[in-house]
Amino acid sequence: MTYPSTFALDPESVPENGDSAQFRTTDRSATVIVTGLRNRMRQSLGDLLQDAKRDIIENSRGTITYERAPGGWFVLSGLAAGRIFYRRTFLSQGGSIIATLWIEFPRHMRPCFDGAVTMMSHSFKVMP
Repeated sequence: MTYPSTFALDPESVPENGDSAQFRTTDRSATVIVTGLRNRMRQSLGDLLQDAKRDIIENSRGTITYERAPGGWFVLSGLAAGRIFYRRTFLSQGGSIIATLWIEFPRHMRPCFDGAVTMMSHSFKVMP
């Protein structure tokens, strides 16, 4: 994934198996989390979308203001705890990997992060 220089990888966030990583701005106001997890339950993209919506609404008490699921991936965006979130998820390697990009930042910083969200989202891919 390509990310702006305002973010830095937190090396301690990367587990031994390398299936996730966290990036933060130097002031820690914005966070990016990427994961590539095994799809052990063989969930469909539709199942993952429903689980993600339920998690955001019920557990985070968030509001989804944007949803797009054109086939092959989905995006959810909105507000949770006064922060903007953006989630993009897709299945990779024949459905065996669930790849997710999660970005969150303060609401007032939206003009600063719109371009960064687009850049990260478009470049986010699973490496073989």
